[in-house]
Amino acid sequence: MPLLLLLLFGGLVQRGASTGASQGAGPPHPATEEPPSFRVLQTSSFANYSWAYTQGGGWLGELQTHGWDNVRDTIRFLWPWSRGNFSAVELKNLQSLFALYFHGFAIEVQAFARYFQFELRPEAWLSADPSPGPGRLRLVCHVSGFHPKPVRVTWMRGEQEQRGTRRGDFLPHADGTWYLRVTLDVAAREAAGLSCRVKHSSLGGQDMVLHWGGNSALLTLSGLAAVVTLLALPVVHTCCKKRSSNRKAPAPSPDSPMGTNTPKPRTSGHQLYTPQESWVKNRFLEKLKASLNRLWRR
Repeated sequence: MPLLLLLLFGGLVQRGASTGASQGAGPPHPATEEPPSFRVLQTSSFANYSWAYTQGGGWLGELQTHGWDNVRDTIRFLWPWSRGNFSAVELKNLQSLFALYFHGFAIEVQAFARYFQFELRPEAWLSADPSPGPGRLRLVCHVSGFHPKPVRVTWMRGEQEQRGTRRGDFLPHADGTWYLRVTLDVAAREAAGLSCRVKHSSLGGQDMVLHWGGNSALLTLSGLAAVVTLLALPVVHTCCKKRSSNRKAPAPSPDSPMGTNTPKPRTSGHQLYTPQESWVKNRFLEKLKASLNRLWRR
């Protein structure tokens, strides 16, 4: 079919060229050079399985002589001589042939679209989000750069799929590929032995498996250290309160001119100690909180 259209378009230009001299305006044909070649170009864009847009044009050398009107399904003659000496009936039949070809081509491509789909292998990596609670981990499996869109991502322990797996939304990249993240909340001591499995058509039946790198002994030790630290908090708080009570001002003297109910002013040493004690206590609690956060995020 494209060859037939090329021949028809060539005939169109040749017939137009024969009348170009009489019209006084036509394509340049120097006597010392060979006639320029005539080309028919078609560009079809497919947004999905039901929509397509086609552009067509004819070129005589470097000069475009014809175009295609997709709304009216008609040939656009860009020069007075490019219409040639075709009759109205001949032009109508030629335009019907082009319209039939353009529409038929789009239907054929959409019918066999699955054979034209490109595939891109995904990239995957693991990370941990902020802890959802004491003694727990939120594991994240990232999958990016894959096409087509259908993909299966699951958290596994051995061959058993883990309940509680949560899949996020598909996010598009500018290059037409996709990104997806899948999370799983687990107890920190149960993270070891988990893996993320990715199934995609571009992998050729070989699943991509990423193992969580948590060390069970390290997690156990971290959990034990956290428990000990939490148990030590009441003791530290009690010691701070006891030291504070021992620093109270002495009882007022009976010789005070204001009577027994008027306390003596606090010494400068006690005034300096109170903010220092508070600063040490707050500093200790901040360090303790930071240490706990680091332990749970491992």
